[in-house]
Parts: sequence; C-alpha cells; structure tokens
Amino acid sequence: MNNIFRFFILKYIINENSNLFFMNKKKLKPKNIKIKIRLPRLSDAKSCAEMVNSLVSEKAMISLQKKVTAKQELSYLKSLLKDIKNKKQISYVIDFNGQVMGMSGISLVNDNIQSHIGDIGIIVCSRARGVGLGEKLFQKVLTQGIKKLKFKIVKLGVFVKNKPALGLYKKFGFEKIGLIKNGVSYYGKYEDEFLMVKYIKQ
Repeated sequence: MNNIFRFFILKYIINENSNLFFMNKKKLKPKNIKIKIRLPRLSDAKSCAEMVNSLVSEKAMISLQKKVTAKQELSYLKSLLKDIKNKKQISYVIDFNGQVMGMSGISLVNDNIQSHIGDIGIIVCSRARGVGLGEKLFQKVLTQGIKKLKFKIVKLGVFVKNKPALGLYKKFGFEKIGLIKNGVSYYGKYEDEFLMVKYIKQ
C-alpha cells in the first residue's frame, strides 16, 4: 500500500460527509486527497468494474470470480439504486478521489415472511485494506440497515479461510451458527463456508 495513503487513513476518521486532506507538515496545504463513505452512483460504473476486476485478479475470497465490464456494472448499479429507492437495500461505497475502493450492502432476504432479516456483504480492494476503512464502511451499512430497514436479524456467509473477514464480523457481534462443507465454489474447487448471524437487541 502507498505510504502516503496509509498515513493519511490512520491519521483521520472517515465518515460519509467528510472531505479529508493529507496535510504537508511544512506548507500545511491540502494535496487534493479526498476520502469519504457515500451512496453509490451510476457514474461509478467504470470505477466499480475496475475494483471488481482487481479483486478477481488477486483471487479474493468473494462471490465474484469473473471480470466484469463497465456496462455490466452500470446495469448492476441501476438495479441497486432501484432497490435502494424501494427500501429493499442499503449500500455505500468508499470513495478515494472519485475512485471506488470498496462497497458494502445490506438487503432484504425477501419481503414476505423474512422481511425482518437482512443479508449483508462487503468487498474492499487491496489498497484500502488494513487501515480501518472496511470496518467503517461495514459499520455504516449495518447501522443504517437496522435503523432504516428495521432489521431484527442480520446474516452472512463467509469463507472459513477468510480470517480477516471473520475477525471483522466477530467484532460487530456476529456469531457462527453453522458450517457448510464445500459450501462455496472457489476457482474450480470447493471451500467450506461459515454461516454467521447477528441478533439485534431491542
């Protein structure tokens, strides 16, 4: 990871409304570095495709395992924004100088007998890992899902071998409730998956 980027993240707290700058100690002038957590936009299509493709290239332990085009991401974003408008999903992205470096979302399992349950997920590109950005993004989505969509239970699935993700989910109070042997396909082979859940205190 770029040292300036790491120093910058560690020094400041990120939130959806902040326009934060790396300050040169001598001149004390902003170097036009802006990071914020915000809602996704249709204009993010190209940037989202680049993020997804970087994750595919590194064979990250996520459900996406094929590279995508900006056109495909645009179609996905249109569907996503429609769900957000219809209060079926909440999603935020990490924006670094206009470049999407992470995305998280929480959505209804279904709007009938399980309308009280949300399904949450997160992806973060390698440049933005290890400095707390993913944690802040996940916290924002989880908090807004509980507040706006009134979820009573939030669930997720995670690769057993994905230790960083497991640590993040445990930090937010998710508990393992099951193990599916060979539950996920990972580049031509099968891997085990943990099922995790968080019960929201009333």
